[in-house]
Amino acid sequence: MTLQMWTATLGAARDAWEQQAEGLDGPRKNFPQADPSLLGDAVQGAAEAFLTTWEQRTLALRDRASGHADSLAQTMYDFLLTDGESVQSTQQLLMWHDRDTLPVEAVGP
Repeated sequence: MTLQMWTATLGAARDAWEQQAEGLDGPRKNFPQADPSLLGDAVQGAAEAFLTTWEQRTLALRDRASGHADSLAQTMYDFLLTDGESVQSTQQLLMWHDRDTLPVEAVGP
């Protein structure tokens, strides 16, 4: 059995996390563009604190989503590398005339 069946599922999850990261990047860039001084002196400080807090929180969420995507990409690579090594090791155990036999690949997510 090979681990290749995980590739599609891991790839879809990686893409979903990457989309989340990209989706958070737009709002994060909008926070610094807001001008709290337009709200007046009475609320300017609170508005600045609000915007700073949410900009930092959005940045942290974006980085976390991007980190998840990177981890899944690394996991995919690790599985494929391990799978290849497993195939090679198993082929070395086969009779000489069967050593070029490839494993049946699992299909689907």
